[in-house]
Amino acid sequence: MSLKKNRVTQFTREALNPERRTTRSLLQRSTRGNVHTYVQATTSYVNLISEYLYLSGYEEKQARLFELKQILCDCWRYLPYTRRVSDFERFLQVRLERSQKEERPCFTGVHSPLSKLNHEGRFLLVARFFNNWSHKSIRLALRFKKGEVSESLMLLRCLLTSVETDKLGYVELAQIARVNSVLEGNFPEKTCRKIEKEIGGQYHALQFKTDWLTYRCELADLRTEILLDSEELNQLAEETTELIRSLPMEKPKLYDYILNQFSFNRLPAL
Repeated sequence: MSLKKNRVTQFTREALNPERRTTRSLLQRSTRGNVHTYVQATTSYVNLISEYLYLSGYEEKQARLFELKQILCDCWRYLPYTRRVSDFERFLQVRLERSQKEERPCFTGVHSPLSKLNHEGRFLLVARFFNNWSHKSIRLALRFKKGEVSESLMLLRCLLTSVETDKLGYVELAQIARVNSVLEGNFPEKTCRKIEKEIGGQYHALQFKTDWLTYRCELADLRTEILLDSEELNQLAEETTELIRSLPMEKPKLYDYILNQFSFNRLPAL
């Protein structure tokens, strides 16, 4: 398959993703004041928000749920500013950044590197590693340029596995970058096998892969602890519905609305 054809295929797959099409439809109906479709549309984002808040220091569940409801209310209030699913995700990312506590969270043991994460790192972790967002969705949410997602994910993996990139040479970093691309599924199977063979004698690249696969299991266990159960999700949906019933939407000015039809740059001031 040619590079051009591969890009077209990826674009088509993204555009026709049934889950995103459903979310898009629900959000469009929500902008007309339909509370129930909004709660339904945001269900797939609830755990992502909860995970981000946990990593930001909201380890106590009640405090985390309170902040989560505030975020959902703000997203409802300013929903008319958005047109596409990517607009909503962009606004959500900005709102999450403003939820950070002034004091850095303190994680210990195997998860101590999580204490070093900034907003971008936390968002990448929960969006990509916990919720499997596509590179395109992450790029649009964080306003990254092409290629920056892969590099940022590599640096995040290095931070979480305590790889000191500043002490590595160009060749070692290049090998680690190739391993990261394999982990991200950026290559066909034949190329992956070739890279695996090549890094067999490369200590840093091999150690990076081993450490990451080990820590990924630890992250899976941590996520299990953070996830809300079905009863909590149902209660959250009911409480959110009641909160936003009487909450008016803020409509953008005409100029902002027109600009957002082309590119979501006119965000409301929270």
